[in-house]
Formats: sequence, structure tokens, C-alpha cells
Amino acid sequence: MAFELPFFSTGAWQTILLALVSSLLVIPSQYHPTPLFRLLISKMAGRIYDANASKVYASFSSLLLSCLIVGCVAILAIGITSFAQYPVAFELLILFLLINNPYANAKLKRAAWLLTQQQKPVVRDILSQFLRRDSYNLSESGLVKAIIEHQSLSYFRHFFLPLTLYYCLGFNAALIYCLFLHCANVFSKTAPPDSQFSNATNAIIYYLEFLPIRLFCLPLLLKPKTQGFRYLALFVDNGYQKNSCFLLACLSGYLGVQLGGPAFYSGKRYSKTRIGPKTLPQQKAIKQAKNALMFASAFWLCLILFLEIIYAATNHL
Repeated sequence: MAFELPFFSTGAWQTILLALVSSLLVIPSQYHPTPLFRLLISKMAGRIYDANASKVYASFSSLLLSCLIVGCVAILAIGITSFAQYPVAFELLILFLLINNPYANAKLKRAAWLLTQQQKPVVRDILSQFLRRDSYNLSESGLVKAIIEHQSLSYFRHFFLPLTLYYCLGFNAALIYCLFLHCANVFSKTAPPDSQFSNATNAIIYYLEFLPIRLFCLPLLLKPKTQGFRYLALFVDNGYQKNSCFLLACLSGYLGVQLGGPAFYSGKRYSKTRIGPKTLPQQKAIKQAKNALMFASAFWLCLILFLEIIYAATNHL
């Protein structure tokens, strides 16, 4: 009997297609529907947010609004999908609009290049469009930190994890996570970082990504003589957001440079944990951080494809 080449599962092909399209095809922000969606969320959040309200009201109003938004959009999307002639195409289109790869963003690429040209004021202006924190007072090493942290965390939350959820749990899980993530990002800009209004929805994101972010970081700990394990023990428990600190600690140990540190939000200083050694990152660390995350992604991609091939080959015997 002739040997037949094993084929990947349908879910694997769909996930690979979505990853390629999201990385190669970038819709300009002025034509993308997501900013309008986030603007609508921001207007609703601004109507119910009260800086003088109790923590119970802030938590309840935040959770109620986020669940209302996620529930309405998810029910609408799932309902349309069930009646669509090509449901898979509709699912891929929805997720394509909700996820993004920060390493394919032209503005962030330009910011990294301008930093090599010592155009720090222009870099600060570009980063102000992406960061929650104030960027006007960042030094050169602060700008490098900000670019690395934003790209690394955005890559995992807005690209890798939605694709993983889509492959493992299907369209509904990926859609719900993306919607909660957008709500949490908008709420964090509406209220201060330490407000219960933003922390309530962030708690949902924390539990959804608790295990995936730790699995994603495992390949970064495989580097010989890495200090990642030491930084995990020293800094994660004292971090402002433990999931973010987990990724930054592993990345800091992989690169051997310091990440994190105090930041200003709306002119107010927040004492966030400095993670890693005293060595401040240089401009080359931006590319090194990208290579580290690509290595982690390639590790899991190869593992998944290897399991897919074994499963397909076993079924063809």
C-alpha cells in the first residue's frame, strides 16, 4: 500500500491561514472597524464610571458592562455564523478584525527605526498612540523598554493566545477572550490603573490567560544559564500584574537586561517593579526580544504540527 502524506486537521489549517493573513495583511487604522468599536465602549464606560463611587459599585458596573458587551456581540456573531453559507469564512473574518500582530504594525516598526536615528521626540509621539502610560518623559532606555514591553505583551495577548484558543477550543472561546480583552483595554484608559473599575475586568483576563502565558514562556526558560527562574522567584509575586511580570521576567532572563520599572499615568507616578539585572536595554534588545518570542512561538508550532502529523499518520495506517 502506497504511503499517503499525512494532512493536518481542518482546525490546524484554519489557524495557520488566520495567522498568515493577520501577519501579512494589515488594515490601516482609518479603515479598521475595531477603533470604532473601542470608541463605543469608551463612551459607555465614560457614562458609568464614577471616580468617587465605592469599590463595590465600580466592580459591579465594570463587570456588568463588559459582560453585556461581550454577550451581545458574541450572541450576534454566533447567530450569524450558524446561518451563514460559509461559517468558517465568517469566523476567520471576525477574528481577523479582532486580533493583530504588533510586529506587523508599520508605526511600531518606524518607531524602532527612528530610535536608531536618535529621533526620540518623534518616537515618543508614536508611542503615545499605543501606550497607556505617559511617554513624554521617557529616556532612550525607557523608550526601548516601552517598545519591548508593548510588543511582547501585545503579541501574546492580541495574537498568540487568540490563535491558540481558536485552535484548541474553537471560535467561541477565541471570540469571547478577544472581546473581554478589548473591554479591559478600554476600561484601563477610562480609569486609573489602580482603580477597581479597570481591575474588575482585568481579573477576568488574568484567569483566562493564567495557564497559557506560563506555557508560552517555557521555551524562554530553556536557554542555558538563563536567570529567568531567579527573576520569577524574585519579582513576579511583587509585580503589579503577575501575568505580565511572568512574561517580562522570562524575557528579561533570556535577554539579560532590565525590564519594567516605575511609570507615569496621567501625570501620576506608579512604582512598578523593576525586573531583571541593573543592565538597561539598548536598541538591539528590541530585535532580540522579537527573536525570543518568535522562538517560543516556533517551539509550540513545531510541537503542535508534530502531534498533528503523528495523529494523521496513525489514522492512515
